[in-house]
Amino acid sequence: KQLVVMGGNQLDAYDPTTGRQRWRLGGLVGGRTVTGPTYGNGMLYVTRGMRGALLAIDLDQVQKSPDDAIAWKYDQGTPDTPCPVLWNELLFTVTDDGIARAFEATTGKLHWKQRLKGDYKASPLAAEGRIYFLNTEGLCTVVSAAAKFDKLAENQLPDSTLASPAVSQGHIYLRGRKALYSIGPRERTAD
Repeated sequence: KQLVVMGGNQLDAYDPTTGRQRWRLGGLVGGRTVTGPTYGNGMLYVTRGMRGALLAIDLDQVQKSPDDAIAWKYDQGTPDTPCPVLWNELLFTVTDDGIARAFEATTGKLHWKQRLKGDYKASPLAAEGRIYFLNTEGLCTVVSAAAKFDKLAENQLPDSTLASPAVSQGHIYLRGRKALYSIGPRERTAD
C-alpha cells in the first residue's frame, strides 16, 4: 500500500502506516497542483496544473528507477482542475474550458477530442460504461466510455456546480450551490 501525492513540483509515495517516503519523482515543474493522481492498469496518471503535461507513470518502474518511469506524456491542452478518469483501457480528461479527450491508457494515443458546453471544475465520473462531464452551470454531458465520441445525453440541474460527482448504490450524487442532488431510481415504499 502506498499513499501517492502530487505536489507542486514532484510526485511522492509514502508508506501510510509509517509516513516514510518510498519514492520520489522530481522535476515536474508547475508549482501548483489541484488534481490528485488517478490509478489503473499499473499506471498513475497525473496532471501538474497550470496546463502542465498529463503524465502516465509506470508504477513498477517508478519504484525501481524514478527517472525512467514516465511511460508517456501529453501536453497539448491539459486540465488545471479536473482529474483524469479511467474506464478499462481508456483515460478521459476535460480541461477547465471544456475540451474533453479520450486516450489509450497504456500508450497515450489520442482517440478523440471534443468541445463540451461550458467551463469545468468537477472531475469526470466513470460508471457503467459511461463518462459524466459536469460543468459549472450544472449541465451534465454523458458520453459512451469508448474510443469513438458518442454523446448519449445532456441533463441540466437547476443549480451551479463545482464539486465532482460521486456514485453509490446506483445513484449519482451532485453537490450544487443550493442543494445536494441524488440521481437514480426512486425508492419504492411499502403500502
